[in-house]
Amino acid sequence: MIVLTGGPCSGKSSSLAYLTEKLSDHGFMVFVVPETATLITGNGIDRRKMDKPGQIVVFEEAIFDMQMSFEDTYKQAVARIFPERRKVILLDRGIMDIRAFLTDEIFNGILKRKGLTRAAIRHRYDGVIHLVTAADGAAEYYTGENNSARLETPEEALRIDLRTQESWLGHPRFKIIDNSTDFQGKIKRTFSAIARLLGIPDVPPTREKYLVDRIETSALPAHQRLDIEQVYLRSKDKREETRIRRRGQDGTYFHFLARTRPAGSQNVPVEEEELIPEQEYLSLTRLMDPRTEVLSKERMCFLWNNQYFELDSYKGRHKGLMMLLVESQELRKQERVQVPPFVAVGKCVTHDPRYTDKNLARRR
Repeated sequence: MIVLTGGPCSGKSSSLAYLTEKLSDHGFMVFVVPETATLITGNGIDRRKMDKPGQIVVFEEAIFDMQMSFEDTYKQAVARIFPERRKVILLDRGIMDIRAFLTDEIFNGILKRKGLTRAAIRHRYDGVIHLVTAADGAAEYYTGENNSARLETPEEALRIDLRTQESWLGHPRFKIIDNSTDFQGKIKRTFSAIARLLGIPDVPPTREKYLVDRIETSALPAHQRLDIEQVYLRSKDKREETRIRRRGQDGTYFHFLARTRPAGSQNVPVEEEELIPEQEYLSLTRLMDPRTEVLSKERMCFLWNNQYFELDSYKGRHKGLMMLLVESQELRKQERVQVPPFVAVGKCVTHDPRYTDKNLARRR
């Protein structure tokens, strides 16, 4: 399940036909879950008729319940009907989007009533692609003509867009698609981001890595802190890397099994990752490569200037080592990555093998 999210008039709905066709060309069955808020508004429960805060809360909680039901029903149905096929469910918005329209107190109250946490909601999805509203960088294309449920002014759209981005901070596979190209370029970048999630080969890497000298934590914008533990496993094939990872916050943890292998005629590295139960994770730790040790770090995820950043602070014998991971703009490689002014970086170590996690995990 992959979420397409973003501010109002960001191109989510318009890009679905292109994405469906392209993914089908690669052998995937594609299923689309429409935007719940649009369905509700278009069928009579109109937010414009609500003049009391309590009405909005009930409205958003109804969206929460319907969205979760839609997602669970789609996922269970396609798994049972087409068990042997490669499948992708594209969602026009996900549950965390609701947080953009409510105060944190009210949103947290909804989660508490349902026995859920933010981490649990985020990890329902295999990837999150945020398309930035046209009101930011392409204001001449901001319109409500293609969606009668759209109520926001461009200024409100900008505010909702930022709140939506912040709502998804902390997801392990979160990508922001801005308006730095025309709309066709924006759609193509969206497909490239999804292709990387699905392990489609011949897609270039997009992350750059810098050593961090210091950071002004008081200047940090809204952010999420996560704890990550990574273990490398023995592998029979020297070309394949297998690892398990524990990732979480506030006492809620999720566990992953990942494999990186060469694919295609160019042997481009492709990563496949799946969510696994905690018991399986604990069992797999017994297969740790004896040449390595557990690698632990704290990750801070934050947004700045429409870019998504991850700041890793390593623990154990690497204590004091910090690295900034930046999502580069793959169609604007001639431009230098902009580093936030509150982070002082040293050299770029993107291609330095000494600073890969695998090398840092090696026993000395």
